[in-house]
Amino acid sequence: MSEADYHPLPVSPDTDHSGENEKYHVFVNLALVLAAITGVELVLVYLPFNTTFIFTVLICLSAFKFVAVIAWFMHLIYDKLLLTLAFGTGLVIAAGTYTALLFLFSRSYVAPPEIPGM
Repeated sequence: MSEADYHPLPVSPDTDHSGENEKYHVFVNLALVLAAITGVELVLVYLPFNTTFIFTVLICLSAFKFVAVIAWFMHLIYDKLLLTLAFGTGLVIAAGTYTALLFLFSRSYVAPPEIPGM
């Protein structure tokens, strides 16, 4: 193909990019919120509260951060609901498998005399 055959498509000089700029600000704001939550988690560990309370708050904050990162940075909030449900189904299956393996391989469910070297 010679250069004479090349005809690029015309591009409008006044293309509106405000949607991309708005998404950028959402990502920056989310990153700041996640950093603030991480700071709260770090401070919470050193405060003299009940251990159960600390673990409960840490798990809730971590779950919120996980959902926020998955929803925005993986763009699940912009995708169809079916794709989000497919991701959630895989996540539930993975979490169930992990939990089952934790119970299966825990020491309390295996008799120590039957394990050599213990």
